[in-house]
Amino acid sequence: MDKFIALTASGIAYGAVLTLVALGFLVLYNATGIVNFANGDLVTLGAYVGIWTTVDLGLPTIPSFLVTLALMAVVGLVLEALAYEPLRNQPALVAVMGTLAAAIILRGVIGIWQGSTPRALPSPVGDAVVHIGGAPIAGHRILIVVVSGIAVCLVGLLFTRTSFGRQLRALADDPTTTRLMGVRVRAAARISFVASAVLAGLGGLLIAPIGAVDLTFGFNLMITAFAAAILGGFGSLRGVVIASFVIGLLQALVGGYFLVGYSSVLGAVLLLAVLAVRPSGLFSMERSRL
Repeated sequence: MDKFIALTASGIAYGAVLTLVALGFLVLYNATGIVNFANGDLVTLGAYVGIWTTVDLGLPTIPSFLVTLALMAVVGLVLEALAYEPLRNQPALVAVMGTLAAAIILRGVIGIWQGSTPRALPSPVGDAVVHIGGAPIAGHRILIVVVSGIAVCLVGLLFTRTSFGRQLRALADDPTTTRLMGVRVRAAARISFVASAVLAGLGGLLIAPIGAVDLTFGFNLMITAFAAAILGGFGSLRGVVIASFVIGLLQALVGGYFLVGYSSVLGAVLLLAVLAVRPSGLFSMERSRL
């Protein structure tokens, strides 16, 4: 039972981080109609910037996180200006290729800046452990769930209680009519790129203390988050959240009991399964967007 509790806690924490990255996919797709395959390298960049501000510059945790997220917002604006806006009127596939090119450039820049030696980001809570039902749960995993939960609630409020959220839902439901009504599509794209980059950066900050950070750190997380976004239907905030936690729990439990050492492939397997069985996603029947 102790092992089950520990694996469940691990799966919930991983699902919380998946939710952040998957929401980045969701927000950007609904605003622009493209999938940002630079998301994985944005996760990696967020982790490395966190290491730079915390370890190299010696900033306390909260200022370090705030500086990191502010820099990620700037990166989001740069990506929109250089990788999306010049290709906005081209076929969607061309814009997607632009994000792939951006991912390659980002990885190269990170490699020049940080090198290829793995680095570590210390947890804000250190080695704190909480015992639940006799099972030791790392305090950092609880921190992940709490911070991710707050972030998801803020995203939900942003897209359900603000004019930008209403515009984004309108763009998702009927892009042509929304543009004819005068919605500022460029502004929506900018905000969505910023939100996507900040969510990816936050995901990188939260997951980095669990393992070593290297140049491919965010890739597997991106693939699994993409599977969660597809499983959630790419149009439902609730669907993406549920799918992220389902995948997180499955990966932890299956990896812990059956595929020890191979759990990282589960996200890709689920992605292929969903694409084969129901490419529109399990929650695509929901009428409401975001």
